[in-house]
Amino acid sequence: MTRIIPPSHRSITGSLPTRFPERQLHYESKLERDFLIFLEIDHEIEAVVTQPITIDIFVDGRRRRYTPDVLAIWWDDVYFPYGKRRVIFEVKPRSVLKKDYEKLAPKYRAAKAYFEARGVGFRVITDRSIYCPRQANAALIGPAMRRPLSQDIISTVRAILTYPGVASRSLSEVRKLLVADGLLRDTAQQALLHMLGMRYLVADLAAPIGDETRVRWWADVIAEEAALETD
Repeated sequence: MTRIIPPSHRSITGSLPTRFPERQLHYESKLERDFLIFLEIDHEIEAVVTQPITIDIFVDGRRRRYTPDVLAIWWDDVYFPYGKRRVIFEVKPRSVLKKDYEKLAPKYRAAKAYFEARGVGFRVITDRSIYCPRQANAALIGPAMRRPLSQDIISTVRAILTYPGVASRSLSEVRKLLVADGLLRDTAQQALLHMLGMRYLVADLAAPIGDETRVRWWADVIAEEAALETD
């Protein structure tokens, strides 16, 4: 059941287009929206659902209804960063969590016990964890992933990055070569961001994306990792 939140000067509500099966994810704050953007580029996540369930929990002997913010489900054959395939997230500004800790902590402890008894993880996540270079990169990559990407551009980028003797190139170098091939600069930039989001290109997304970011073709990285595993 979806919560009805009265408007306030601090709340920003809306829906975010997404690659996940839900297609549109409803959010009730800027922080929640930015967390959903953060999750968008994690390809080990199979699905994300907002306000996934409303449950009854007991807090200080009283029954209360509780609707968490986000459910993330990882693919079943990947590493689970929180120890569970399915994880419930409560998204809360750190300042609010600190100010209202005495009131919020019993509720979150009860929710954690409820979900963990059912094999589902539970985490409270704050702006301190959300706002990082990876989230800033996701804010660039997410919109680009919703733009069309032609097979011709993919083939050209593959040729640029798999040229004999080339291990990697900077983002600006690949973009310049695409512009020289006839693309507009913005079209080339958005295509490269799209390919980073789809993992055709591999880069360190824990560092800010810029012109000097080194990118590699995905198949070369997989082949290199496979060779290391057999050594």
